[in-house]
Amino acid sequence: MEKRRSFCRFCGTNCAVIATVEDGEITAVCGDPDDPVTQGYICTKGASLGHFHHHPARLNHPTMLRGGGQVRVEWTEALDDISARMRTIVERYGPSAIGAYGGTPAVPCASINVWRGFMAALGSPSVYSTVSVDVPCIPLLSERITGNPMIASQPDPDACMTILIGINPVVSHGHVYFLPAPKAQLRRWAEQGELWVVDPRRSESAEAATRHLAIWPGSEYALLGHAVRALLREGADWDFLERYVSGVDAIRAAVERFTLEDAAAATRLSPEEITDFVSAIRKAGRIAVHCGTGVSMGRNANAATLLHWALHAVTGSLDRKGGAYFNPGFARNLSEHGWTAVNTSGPGPASRPDLPSRLGEYPCAALVDEIEAGNLRGLFVFAGNPLIALPDTQRLVRALGKLDFLVMMDVVETASTLFATHLLPTSGQLEMADVVLWDFMNPAEYSRYAPRVVEPAFERRPIWWILRELSRRLGIDGGIDDAASHDDDVMRPMLNSARASFDVIKANPVAQMSEGRTYGWMHRHLPSGRWNLEVPEVLDQLAKACVETADFLLIPHRQKNKLNGQMSDGIANPRRPDKASISMHPADALLFGLHEGGRARVSTTKGMLEAPVRFDSRYRRGVVSVPHGFGHINVNVLTDARSTDPLSGMVQLGGIPIQIEKAEHAVV
Repeated sequence: MEKRRSFCRFCGTNCAVIATVEDGEITAVCGDPDDPVTQGYICTKGASLGHFHHHPARLNHPTMLRGGGQVRVEWTEALDDISARMRTIVERYGPSAIGAYGGTPAVPCASINVWRGFMAALGSPSVYSTVSVDVPCIPLLSERITGNPMIASQPDPDACMTILIGINPVVSHGHVYFLPAPKAQLRRWAEQGELWVVDPRRSESAEAATRHLAIWPGSEYALLGHAVRALLREGADWDFLERYVSGVDAIRAAVERFTLEDAAAATRLSPEEITDFVSAIRKAGRIAVHCGTGVSMGRNANAATLLHWALHAVTGSLDRKGGAYFNPGFARNLSEHGWTAVNTSGPGPASRPDLPSRLGEYPCAALVDEIEAGNLRGLFVFAGNPLIALPDTQRLVRALGKLDFLVMMDVVETASTLFATHLLPTSGQLEMADVVLWDFMNPAEYSRYAPRVVEPAFERRPIWWILRELSRRLGIDGGIDDAASHDDDVMRPMLNSARASFDVIKANPVAQMSEGRTYGWMHRHLPSGRWNLEVPEVLDQLAKACVETADFLLIPHRQKNKLNGQMSDGIANPRRPDKASISMHPADALLFGLHEGGRARVSTTKGMLEAPVRFDSRYRRGVVSVPHGFGHINVNVLTDARSTDPLSGMVQLGGIPIQIEKAEHAVV
């Protein structure tokens, strides 16, 4: 029996773990108490790493679709067939007819991120990822305000007033920032000052808060707008604004309409609640605000995100201790190297010219249109499950069947692998070496190396190996060294700008940390040394922003024992598996004659689903939720890929008007 160190990559928290290995089997996984970042913390998902590694639906051999089913083949045959199909498509339609989709599981794994280089070498702009599924408002506003789309703020751990809007880190561990031991940090925020949670549901995080505001979905912009308006009249940090911020006059004019009366009408909060909110901000002076998918998936995401930046600015909280913390990253080391201001917006795909590309990729909303139009003929899927991640499920199912090839690289079977023409088994987390690159979305500035806990079994291969073999067959330079024989060879160049070399990080058995958090560095690298709040296209959206007035709105929520589509089969907690249901306030359910456990139908103008009803009195009246990540009860059948924000490419997934009815008879 051996104890071997690694870290979990189910999410970007990257908790350090210790795996117990007996005769090549992983028999237990626990948190690493010696790691200075996560200090032994691990959630139920991380603790299930061993079970996931030995998943009964684990992919072990390459297969190809023949005669209506998957047939086992040798690697050489699979790769030869894929490259031949690629050459045919490129010759007939050009390289843009081959696309790629990267799923969320690919993000925390350094060596998987080589797939973008492969697509660039191929010369195809048809790149998609989950960035445009739940978070595109963040890079859009970061780019406009700082010149860098990959700048992300997070609440400083030492904040005296923290405001969490539409986010539940107790369950999700964060959104565009990742929080180890979330309950402990929430308690700390509450004990050292105030913790406000703004959410239509009294969530697990709200239970730890000093104050909860049960806001109406999609109205967050009105609450933030009123707070900015009130502070500009009394309580703004004018010294900070004059020294570091541009566009204050534009913001002042934009928020003038958010009177107390208008804010109360939009948010459905009482005037007293809103007044208390503003008074608490004035008292605190410096504040830390963070918005989650409850905001980013809604119709007014861009407007609310701009005002989230503005609220930090008027309180002098940007890049200040106790305010909005900007981790420069141990690997990126931005405080030392800075960045060049860029505009990553570009033309959209031919079938959706109304949608811009951003960050070198098209919005996922356009994927189904591109296939239907015949512009996209072949698709690679890297560690993703598009059928339960992307909108407009029924159209997508039909579209995937039209592709000349669908190559899926993954560790287990999913709802999407059923449609693959080529199914390629890849190394799992514990079969690959890795290094933390995304610490800039963590409260600590660090990196950490994980060796392979076990060698890849059966015929599983690293994604970098698969792409290198395809590059060789296609005669392109995919950016992967021909001499690479290990994950380390692929990752070493990724640390060229880091605060320590790859070899130094690798040699440290636990996280390699900086001495503390870095503050007050951003203005040295901002264009003209100033934050720019004058974003005309978003200010125009703010001027037109309004709330949904339907009686019932659908909002998303995450669950404790699964991450998006991963582990939705209950493997993380077989005794209490997360299930798909329609959660709503009991009083609302009674209006439709529904009882707990009975079945109801939820419908939109796009589709309908049926599921068991779950009573939850923590929801405000009029708000209903169905979790995402399930194949059999897929909330995305209710969404419309054509209902898309023109600036970010985001499909509205939250605050959707719905109809509810009792299901008298089960849908077959």
